[in-house]
Amino acid sequence: MPENTTAPVAAFQADAHEIELLRSIVEATASSTGDDFLRKLVRGLAEAVGMRHSFISDFQRGELLRTLAFWSNGQFAANMEFELRGTPCEEVLGGRDCFIPSGVQAKYAPREKGIEAYFGVPLKARNGQVLGHLCAFDEAPRAADPRTLYLFQIFAARAAAELERLRADKELRESEDRLRDLFEEAPIAYVHEGLDTHFIRANRAALRILGVKPEEVPSMYGRTLIPDTPDAQRRVKAALESVGRGTDTGGAVLELRRKDDGRPIFIQWWSKPDPSGTYTRTMFIDITDRILLEREQARLQAQNIYLQEEIKSVHNFEEIVGSSRGLVGVLRDVRRVAPTGATVLILGETGTGKRRVPGGLVLSTQCVPGKTAAVTGACRRHSAAGAVLRPEICIQNRATAHRYRR
Repeated sequence: MPENTTAPVAAFQADAHEIELLRSIVEATASSTGDDFLRKLVRGLAEAVGMRHSFISDFQRGELLRTLAFWSNGQFAANMEFELRGTPCEEVLGGRDCFIPSGVQAKYAPREKGIEAYFGVPLKARNGQVLGHLCAFDEAPRAADPRTLYLFQIFAARAAAELERLRADKELRESEDRLRDLFEEAPIAYVHEGLDTHFIRANRAALRILGVKPEEVPSMYGRTLIPDTPDAQRRVKAALESVGRGTDTGGAVLELRRKDDGRPIFIQWWSKPDPSGTYTRTMFIDITDRILLEREQARLQAQNIYLQEEIKSVHNFEEIVGSSRGLVGVLRDVRRVAPTGATVLILGETGTGKRRVPGGLVLSTQCVPGKTAAVTGACRRHSAAGAVLRPEICIQNRATAHRYRR
């Protein structure tokens, strides 16, 4: 009897069709990533298993499921969100395969009305976390073919890898956005610049302090802000040489000029070379107000000292200040007798400052050591209109004279 070759031929043709289908799917998705890959994947899956609907989901925890790509009735459908409870998807996202060739609407009424067949597998990351799921469903029952499970496993492995990559890419972008916000909005100035001071990027604080516009950053060189003064050039040269040696530079005070109006600014500068050695990460704060305040304080102190010296050069008395002809003559006579031990009679009207003169003699650097003089009651009894200073009755220690300063 002739052998029945119809069954083997049909099986071979089915296998060849499946192989060709897999090859076309692999070729279509090999060069695709992201949304384009997911769309091609769900379309290829629906065609491979002969079902009218297929989608891939992203599981974000909670009660809602969101589709990432949805193929339905021969075309792509809009993505949607739906509740998991009371659907076969809920079982799949619990980590189990779910293959129901028929009877879906009876088992999951009323959520799955009109659906008979449902095949779904979870998409797991390498650490076992369920990322989402891949499923296909149809209004007509399907045969329980083991090859369908095999096809799902092939598609699911590829889909899980892409979904994990998309999540990692999303987390990376979010992390970069957070770091960018921290960089841009930081109150301290940050600049990435090449070893030749060419700006790579600068945050808002740096642009504000330096008077640089955002569009000027690509062509900006930090060295153009250095004033042509020996001290400023020396400080910057030392700082840049330190960076060139690959060492951290911290706390250097540099003088610069704003780019927009040329006004002087002073910054405290920290710089750390990148491990690659191609650029430096620079941080600085504006200390212009502090430097200008310190300079003003120094100027006022110097002026105060100068004025005190001027007063001493004319009067040399801390408690007697004046420049009239009479007073200048009195002070000249006081300087003449200060080095001597002579008795002095000071005459003058009441309230003219006769008692200040002995204090001035004591505080004068010209006063003879040990010959300290002070007005006492004994002195005042000699004359109502004057004061007689006699060493034998008026000599006291130098500390006594300090009462004239009150």
